[in-house]
Amino acid sequence: MSRKGQSAGRRVPVDPSLPPPVDYDCPRPIVADGATIRGSSETPLHAHPRAELLYAARGTLTATAAEGNWVAPPERAIWIPANVAHVTRHAANTEIRVIFVRQDAAPGLPTRCAVIQASPLLRELLLAVTRLPKLYDENGADGRLVRVLLDHIVAAALPGKPLHLPMPATLKLRAIAADFAERPGVKLPLAKAARAAAMSPRSFARHFRAETGLAFGKWQRQARLLRALELLGAGSPVSDVAFTAGYESPSAFIATFRRVFGTTPTRYFEKSI
Repeated sequence: MSRKGQSAGRRVPVDPSLPPPVDYDCPRPIVADGATIRGSSETPLHAHPRAELLYAARGTLTATAAEGNWVAPPERAIWIPANVAHVTRHAANTEIRVIFVRQDAAPGLPTRCAVIQASPLLRELLLAVTRLPKLYDENGADGRLVRVLLDHIVAAALPGKPLHLPMPATLKLRAIAADFAERPGVKLPLAKAARAAAMSPRSFARHFRAETGLAFGKWQRQARLLRALELLGAGSPVSDVAFTAGYESPSAFIATFRRVFGTTPTRYFEKSI
């Protein structure tokens, strides 16, 4: 993950445990890297000449690009195409695996940011390729391992919901949305958001839906859920997460989480242990 570029969003010092700069010119389809990030940190805005697959073997990752925010809780990874400017954020003690993929490495690789389903096999492949030598044998067992990994990435892209939060493009709407995404515990009725944007509620609602594909209320529910995932991944108790993310009670949060993910927050995150 690059340390170059201009800052975006919250400024958190880049942790010195981040890995050294990546050799993007390495004559192999992938370059694999990994590190345990000791402190909570956020990268500056940056882009890579290769596509990037981010996976947290422990912890939760968030990526922000022009199109929105993506969250990768356990059993998920984030795909960022080459040359897409983005910011990544992670909690303390997040164990990260990063795979930089050459654009011509395999046909069918995602062309937009996406959440990737990290099946048990894909997780083992990600861990395995980080142990390969930099100039692994492309025609031997190591090369076959990499090709299997690439095939799984192509097949594992998930629809954007519920781990993607689309962001509006208009500056006023984007500023309001970005503030709420950071602080979803603060009540923001449609009328108040419209006043902040100097628009009528009807005009605000119409423009917001046109730019995000979601009604403002549904977008807020999505923002609360994604913020809750970040907080849970950082180890916050469920009761604290519920109120910080704007839910009326822990039971209301747990009910919403179970409806979306099919299990409770505690059991969901136990899967990665």
